[in-house]
Amino acid sequence: MTQETPGAVTPAVLAPADPESAVRDALGLLDGLEDVPPADHVARFEAVHDALRAQLSGDSGR
Repeated sequence: MTQETPGAVTPAVLAPADPESAVRDALGLLDGLEDVPPADHVARFEAVHDALRAQLSGDSGR
């Protein structure tokens, strides 16, 4: 059984065809960060970083 981490997000969810949408979606993962426990911030920042890096490298799941 896999336990989900509150506030954890996977970049695989971020695969819109439009690059600008992908960036907006990635940055949108930071919305509400102030309501996420500080211990979960790193996972959120890593998800944003991974999504942006994937978009820049052209490996956004398309």
